[in-house]
Amino acid sequence: MGPNSDDDGSSAKPATGRVCVVEDAYRDLSGLLRDIAEKKFHIPPLDAAGVVNEVFTSFMLRQDSIRDPRQWLIGAACHASRAYWRTAGKTSQLPLDYSDTIDPDSSQLEGRIVDRVTMARALEHLGPKCRETLQMYYAEGYSAAEIAVHFGTTVGYVNQLLHTCRKRVKQAYDALREGKR
Repeated sequence: MGPNSDDDGSSAKPATGRVCVVEDAYRDLSGLLRDIAEKKFHIPPLDAAGVVNEVFTSFMLRQDSIRDPRQWLIGAACHASRAYWRTAGKTSQLPLDYSDTIDPDSSQLEGRIVDRVTMARALEHLGPKCRETLQMYYAEGYSAAEIAVHFGTTVGYVNQLLHTCRKRVKQAYDALREGKR
């Protein structure tokens, strides 16, 4: 019996094919992905390495369904970097002198609150696809390409959809401010 055979005498194939793909991708692209996280998204170097490791962990789990590993890894690194900042923004601590801090524009606070409430009401006048698209693009930081993948469509369609949705929400916002709705 050879070194790669089972007890029943059949040859077992080494499980190196999948591992080699991940190793090759890591060797070729990990530096690029770290640079994207550090330079484009301004993530500290140690955290950027963690982001890259998370991306490669996801890649290992999904590699059979990925058509273009390079494109997927770059997109995943951008998405993971945005997620890093969303999480960091939710967990950042208040400054020690927070109680002494005064909002310089506190005189305009009421107007800003009214604008936000009006915008929230304007968003209610949109269809669910418009709301979801605007939420993904503006609140969650997805790119048009990532939204296109989510909806299973083209980037051109998503850009047109964003344009149309922005136009509709502006019309609804303006109507609400004028008291028409």
